[in-house]
Amino acid sequence: MVTIDALEKTELQLGFVALADCAPLVVAREQGFFRQQGLQVVLSKESSWASLRDKVSYGLLDGAQMLAPLPLAATLGLNGKPQKMETPLVLSQNGIAITLSSALQRRLNMACEPGEDQHAQGKAFKAMLAELGYRPIIATVYPFSNHYYLLRFWLAQHQIEIGRDVELIAAPPGKMLSLLQRGDIDGYCVGEPWNSLAVQEGAGELLVSSYTLWGAHMEKVLGVTSEWARRHPNTYRAMTQAIYQACQWIGLPEHRDTLLNWLALPPYLDASPQQLRSVALLSTLEQRFSGREVNRPSLQHGEFLLQQMMRCQQLSALPADAQALVSSVYREDLFTPWCEPAVIDQRLRAAQ
Repeated sequence: MVTIDALEKTELQLGFVALADCAPLVVAREQGFFRQQGLQVVLSKESSWASLRDKVSYGLLDGAQMLAPLPLAATLGLNGKPQKMETPLVLSQNGIAITLSSALQRRLNMACEPGEDQHAQGKAFKAMLAELGYRPIIATVYPFSNHYYLLRFWLAQHQIEIGRDVELIAAPPGKMLSLLQRGDIDGYCVGEPWNSLAVQEGAGELLVSSYTLWGAHMEKVLGVTSEWARRHPNTYRAMTQAIYQACQWIGLPEHRDTLLNWLALPPYLDASPQQLRSVALLSTLEQRFSGREVNRPSLQHGEFLLQQMMRCQQLSALPADAQALVSSVYREDLFTPWCEPAVIDQRLRAAQ
């Protein structure tokens, strides 16, 4: 354990976007895991991933909950000036889905036989588009996200062309449900709880989940600039261990009600606990915060993300040093010594 006297910085500001998978940051603060490490942490709710990225880049935030592809895209300079970023910890796996408006899904259900798989649904969706007389608008959150890649992957899988068959737009996660309810969009690809809330409120139905299409995958990560990491090695380790401990805490079923009560607070998701309970938050769409290899940065998935960037024409060619690049962003080498299970389990038991 890093001693408090060794910390280069004790007051931190970490960013997040109002989604269910901000939970590890919320728990690390509310349960006192940051305090145990000698850290005083303020959590800053950000309106968009672009704003969050910029604030981390310019040092206005020490770190943040990030989309898994975001540190890689920032390092490559795909949406601005290159800024080397990295992650030592995966905050969550899975938990995103494509949701269609109830009206559009009803039409699709009429075109499908009951129980047909997503491939048959995709074929029926393609045929249905030719009869609609308009191009449905589907929203996604950010161009460098699993959401965007997943949606593009599913559309391409069924020969559905953007601009001819459907239109894509970007929208903040927290605004997507209201856009769907008003009829401004016909569907979206987003994280929880916004898919389950659409179903709960009768505004939409799930079409397909990321887990169904891709299996287990990194979804959100803890992200910092590599320069910040270099200047604050002991603080970096203490912060990572506190958040990893929070991930393990979330994995214990007896903590579920407490977690939902915290997430419901106005500084976080700003929803009623009853609403979140009815969503069945922790079991929906195979969303996971802890478990075997859940929190370890995946070099394999990092390489997969590079391929998605190429497929979506965000990259013209793979970098010559692709493996070294992925290893520098997804810091598996830091996770292993910092999040040794026996040490974390001992602290977790002490926090009960």
